[in-house]
Amino acid sequence: MAWGGSLNKEGSNHLRNLREVDNILKFLEGFKRKLNEKEKQKIADAINIIVNHYSKEKKDENKT
Repeated sequence: MAWGGSLNKEGSNHLRNLREVDNILKFLEGFKRKLNEKEKQKIADAINIIVNHYSKEKKDENKT
């Protein structure tokens, strides 16, 4: 790996999930531009839920 470390299965799955989430967020941001204001707010709420979930997961991971 580029940073010289190895990842166990759990770490590899986490990075794979983060890449997938990044792609989903990029899609939602682009899709949001095509919607009316009420729909944009729903997409923004969904984006916030996803970001908050992965931010919370990272904080929990750092505590252990």
